[in-house]
Parts: sequence; C-alpha cells; structure tokens
Amino acid sequence: MFGWAFLGCGNIAGQVADELVKEEGQKIVSCWNRSPERAEQFAQKYGTKAYATAEDALKAEGVCAAYIAVTADKHLNYIRLCLNAGVPVLCEKPFTVNAGEAEEAFALAEERGLYLCEAMWTWFNAPARTVREWLPKIGAVKKVTAKYCVPISDNPRLVDPVRLGGALVDIGVYPLRYSYELFGMPERIVCEGKVEGGVDHREKVTLAYGGFEAEIDINMDEYLGEEYVIEGEKGCIRVPWFHCAREAFLSGEEEAHFEDDSPKYGTQMRCVSEEITAGRKESAYCPPAHTLDVMRILDECRRQMGLVYPGEKKA
Repeated sequence: MFGWAFLGCGNIAGQVADELVKEEGQKIVSCWNRSPERAEQFAQKYGTKAYATAEDALKAEGVCAAYIAVTADKHLNYIRLCLNAGVPVLCEKPFTVNAGEAEEAFALAEERGLYLCEAMWTWFNAPARTVREWLPKIGAVKKVTAKYCVPISDNPRLVDPVRLGGALVDIGVYPLRYSYELFGMPERIVCEGKVEGGVDHREKVTLAYGGFEAEIDINMDEYLGEEYVIEGEKGCIRVPWFHCAREAFLSGEEEAHFEDDSPKYGTQMRCVSEEITAGRKESAYCPPAHTLDVMRILDECRRQMGLVYPGEKKA
C-alpha cells in the first residue's frame, strides 16, 4: 500500500483525493491543513487522520510521499519541510513563486537523494502524450492557437497577489506547458497583459518557434472556452479542454479520434507512486528540467507585464 500525506486540504486536494481513494494500492494516511476544522472534515471524508502540524503528518506511519496543495506562495517552504524530513514530494502547480525558488527546490531534492515533481497532471495522462505522437503526421507546423479563458476571478485567492493570484500562473501555465512539451523552449516570448490590483486578469502570449508561432489567449474574467489547435502542412490536431482532455482529434491526410475516460488525477497519483516505488529520483512524465524551463517562461511573461509578487519585493 502506497501511503500519502496531504499537506493542504482545500478544493484541489479534495478533487485529487476523490480519485486517489479509488485507485488500487493507494491510501491517504495523514493530512494537515492550517485550518484544523478543514483538516478534520477532510480526514473524516477520506478515512484518514488529521494532524496538528505538517511535521507530524509527515511522520505518520505508512507515509511514502507527500502531496503539497497549500497556496503556491508557500510551496517552497513545504517542499523544504518534506525533503528535510526525508519524504518524496509531489507539489501542485504553479510549482513555486519563480524559477529561482524552483532551482533551490530541485537542488535540495538532489542533495537529499529524493523524488520531487510538479503535479502537472496533463502530462501524466494519455491524451497529451498521444498528441505528441501525432505531431509527425501533420507535417511541418504552420500555426498554433490556444485559449484558456474561463470566468474564475470571483475566487478570492485568484485576486490576491500574496497567494499568487492571477490568470497566468493558475491557468496560463497549462497552454504554456503544453507548447513547451510539444515544441521546446521558444526563441522569443511576447506577453501583453492586463494587471489590476497586483494580479493579471488576462494576457496574450506569443511564443516564436522556427517557422511558426504559438498564439495563446489567457483570461480569467470571461468565458471563451479552452482549446489547443496545431495546424500543419498535412493536417491539423485539435484538443478541446486540453489541460484535462478526454479526447483529441487528428484530421488531414490521416484521421483519428482518441478518447480516454480514465481518472486524470488518479492516474497522476498512481504514476508518481510507481516512479517513487521504482526508486526514481526524477519523474519521466514531468522532469525537473521541464518545470524549470516553464517557470522561466512564466517569469519572462511577468517581467514584460511588470508583475512582481509581494514576497519577491521583500526579497
């Protein structure tokens, strides 16, 4: 039985737990939250035990790894806590405040000889990896368009700069990571966004690659949908709701419709547990180098918008 310590018991932790408890050989053995009441509610719902401190949750019998789901401004603190306690880590996105923090986190994991991975669930699942396999079928890429535009700015966390609110790092990280995983580091990044009250509400990001550009719309104020489209000389790939896709479409010289109804969070947790059990120190699905590069892309987008988080100002 692979045992998890959940640090943070909010909405995303609940969504992950809903699927994790249905996975064979997986169990939540401990949990902690800054609100003891929420931790107790979580423990009762998922049949685990709530602890008064994160340190005690990590020391619980049967803990094989920690899943960090606190607000992103605190990620590095809890990554340090887990690694220094000798516990492998899966940490929610955005991984850290900036690339510098991410570098520190992975350096500590290497020093401790422990597994550390970003919970970029998209790339643990089959639809995204199928899209990558389809790329040669559409020939030379001519154009990429992506959008992730959903009205979520009524969430207090997303308009709080202290907790790393804003569209870019919460939802924009998905199309940026998707582009990086398919095409690598762009030659040029252009980001034009709207910042209000210390957080970005919308932006247009252009990633320039040799011979084509990826044009990305990100918006947390209005609904325009979510889709990733790759146009090539021989065909087109379209992925609706790409960050959590259940299907993908290939058209042109070859035609295909890929469907996948597997639990996305459950698959991620199972894959991570298998990697840790096998003794891996880095994930093959979401390697540290990929997380670091995408953090650098996010940093550059924020630089161009003049977006600095409060914690960075103090530093």
